[in-house]
Amino acid sequence: MPLTIDSELVERFARNLDKAQNIVIVSHMNPDGDAVGSSLAMFHWLQTAFYAGQTMPKINVILPNRCPDDMLYLPGSETIVDADSNLDHCKSLIAEADLILGVDFNNASRILPLDGALRDSNAVKMVVDHHHNPDNAMFNVVVSVPDLSSTCELLYWLFVQIIGESSVALPTARCLFHGINTDTGCFAYANEDPSLYEAAAALLRHPVGAADVHNRTFNNYSINKMHILGFLLSQRLKIFPEVGFAYLYINAEDLAQFGGTSNDLEGLVNYTLMMQPMTVGAMVKETDGRVRLSFRAKGDFDVNVFAHKYFGGGGHTQASGATSPYDFETTLKVLEENMLRELSNHLKNNTSK
Repeated sequence: MPLTIDSELVERFARNLDKAQNIVIVSHMNPDGDAVGSSLAMFHWLQTAFYAGQTMPKINVILPNRCPDDMLYLPGSETIVDADSNLDHCKSLIAEADLILGVDFNNASRILPLDGALRDSNAVKMVVDHHHNPDNAMFNVVVSVPDLSSTCELLYWLFVQIIGESSVALPTARCLFHGINTDTGCFAYANEDPSLYEAAAALLRHPVGAADVHNRTFNNYSINKMHILGFLLSQRLKIFPEVGFAYLYINAEDLAQFGGTSNDLEGLVNYTLMMQPMTVGAMVKETDGRVRLSFRAKGDFDVNVFAHKYFGGGGHTQASGATSPYDFETTLKVLEENMLRELSNHLKNNTSK
């Protein structure tokens, strides 16, 4: 059945849009399909629907990092300003805005190096997101539905509730479908809420090109990425079948030998769960001066809780991430020791039930 968002919250969201003169749309660092899709979908919907027939406010889309190449086909991607290319310009856009619209992140730490600019801004701040524990103190309006399939799905229902289904035109629909397709693994993850499929069906009434979106998302690896994947699977994969855990790891030196970037590592964590006994998988990657972790699960072990407890991260029950406070080698040790213990205890508790 359709998703209904609290009507008072939706009204506050729309009222703030009505007052805005200078809007910045921003999403999280290392942007994935849901981040880029939701940012551009918001951009198109504001232009073609919400402000149709009115004086158009200034609207900018900014990202902490450059838009990945496989998403440059999305309409409006050429308008994105990224902090990798021009950090000072991104900060000035935030400082000048009277309304900041965050999508697909729950706190300022997710948009490094733009977090300080967001905190310092006197603009009205609103966020639309599907992760746990949003920063309610920072944002004036929080539209949050944790564990929904994606922020793009949440945006679809928000758009429909504010204006109606007719407000979702083709450019908006294509961006929304891309984000949904990405964050659900082409509808392969544990998403059993009918609202997901109702939203997807509505978007497919537009010629979004579902097969094209799928191929651009999942059948679009570069040769370089395939070489990195081969290296990881042959030399950087650790398996613990007794607890159903496997993880991949790659440091900055490993990545440099392939001339790779963080974009070449997107999605590779999913290979850890392709082995039949594995129920929890992880990837540790050292890129751009940081050590990042990605977690995936296909059982009832909560990787969101694990990521938060040991690395200060978070996300969803079956998909989560974190930026490690430790160096690379210490991160591997903390991950392995604690995951093996937590999974062993989890298996014992399940067996005793």
